Amino acid sequence: METSWINTASALQDFANVLICWKCRSKPVSPVRFTNCGHFFCSNCIKSATKCIRCNVPVQASEIKPDHLVSRLIQHCDVIAEIIHKRDIWDITTDASNIPIDNISVILSTPKKQGYTPMKNINKQNHIGETPLHRACLQNNAEQVKHLLLLGANPNTKDYAGWTPLLVKFGLYVLFYITLQQETVNFGYTEICKLLLNCGALPNITGIKNRSPLHEAAKRNKIEEAKLLLHYNADRNQLDQYGKKPIDYCGKSEKMRQLLMDLPRTPSEKVSDLNQSLDKSIRTGCDKFVVLASNLKLENQKLLRLVATRHRFKILTTYKPSVTHVIVETNEKNITTLTLDVLFSIVSGSWLLNSEWIRLVEDMNDDITNVDLEVFEINGAPTLDIPRKARLNSECQNPRLFNNCFFYFALQANTTYHIADVKFTKDILIKLVKEGEGTVLTREPDPEDLKDISQVIPFHTANNSSHPLHKCTHYIIYVPGRKTGDPLIKYNMPHIKSLPLVWLIECIEKFTLVDPTYLGLC
Repeated sequence: METSWINTASALQDFANVLICWKCRSKPVSPVRFTNCGHFFCSNCIKSATKCIRCNVPVQASEIKPDHLVSRLIQHCDVIAEIIHKRDIWDITTDASNIPIDNISVILSTPKKQGYTPMKNINKQNHIGETPLHRACLQNNAEQVKHLLLLGANPNTKDYAGWTPLLVKFGLYVLFYITLQQETVNFGYTEICKLLLNCGALPNITGIKNRSPLHEAAKRNKIEEAKLLLHYNADRNQLDQYGKKPIDYCGKSEKMRQLLMDLPRTPSEKVSDLNQSLDKSIRTGCDKFVVLASNLKLENQKLLRLVATRHRFKILTTYKPSVTHVIVETNEKNITTLTLDVLFSIVSGSWLLNSEWIRLVEDMNDDITNVDLEVFEINGAPTLDIPRKARLNSECQNPRLFNNCFFYFALQANTTYHIADVKFTKDILIKLVKEGEGTVLTREPDPEDLKDISQVIPFHTANNSSHPLHKCTHYIIYVPGRKTGDPLIKYNMPHIKSLPLVWLIECIEKFTLVDPTYLGLC
């Protein structure tokens, strides 16, 4: 009688799953263990590692030891596999159709097996900025959504109107016809909403008019979706560009009002841990490199060119919106001086790294996207923690610094202005403001005309009603003492102010709309 070995095969597979390398997700080759945390990997998978890939505990070379126990266990597993004729125990594959929603995020947050390559153009956008994941959500195709997420689709990609797959959307397709479309929350696709949130979709991400998914769920009385968003830590106090909270859109729905007022925020520990894990995975790496080399030493410039050739990424010498990483020199405190490149990096939320990153990736043969970039992020420029603050704002896909701000530059076009050691022209200042999502006016605004305009609130003062610039949307920027720049009338009204150029640069340096009284103004 032939033995089926069903129970043995199942137990053996479970054991093999425990023994696989935590980076390549394959059978460990020459396994080594981190003695400080106990996690083990293939020896080649953690070459040049400064942290444990699984738990982020710092590790030194002396703390990496060959793991003979794991080696022997692998050998014994192979022997048993031969006996029971199960030779595929190290072939760890996933089938989207059999993966529960609650488990898919665990797969996504673990490193992929060796030889894994994401689907080409998985996040490619069409003529209106929609990705395949957007379209799968629109079609209410949960299996396709699950499949795309497993292939590496980004749940937080915005289309050209500023909408992610999670956000509600009434948009217009304009091609040869116009058709009304709605997205995930709007259709009440609770299952897909849960899938997206479970796989890293940001619950407080903003869309049109700075409304969050919870605003849209409240507006359309989607009770179940609102409960789900609150479970994933959606902020009931988040304000849109009119200073309204989600509860302000409840209308006559008393049930929604009670939900947003009274439901205690008690997300499960599992969800909190998952969000932290996914957030960490988003923040510590990047799958795209367009590097701006800013005032690097000659030796670092040469080294960077070699690294770029090996790892096939692009180096620029002047800032462009496509820049993802700016590499600078720093002092012993990991602080850099303020330059034009640094200002553009802050206002756009790019990674601002010290030149030590070049030396690390020089010795790497692995994918450099696995490097923990926070290790090389500069501390200040020169204000402490501002580069990180600006970058996190960008990665959360919040509006940029000058969102809902309108600027008129009372400056000469062909004049160079100096703030500290940085030189500015009017054109450069216009580019800085536009990079921060500000609007540049070609005519000086009339305060009387603005009174009749529906007032919006800048995103970065919306949650602070006591801020002097809480409702200030229009700014006239001038240079004191210059006959052609100093305006005849200086406005100091709640919605429009005349402020010197130094205030604008200070806002970028500190990544906030600075209280003018801080600079002795107004």
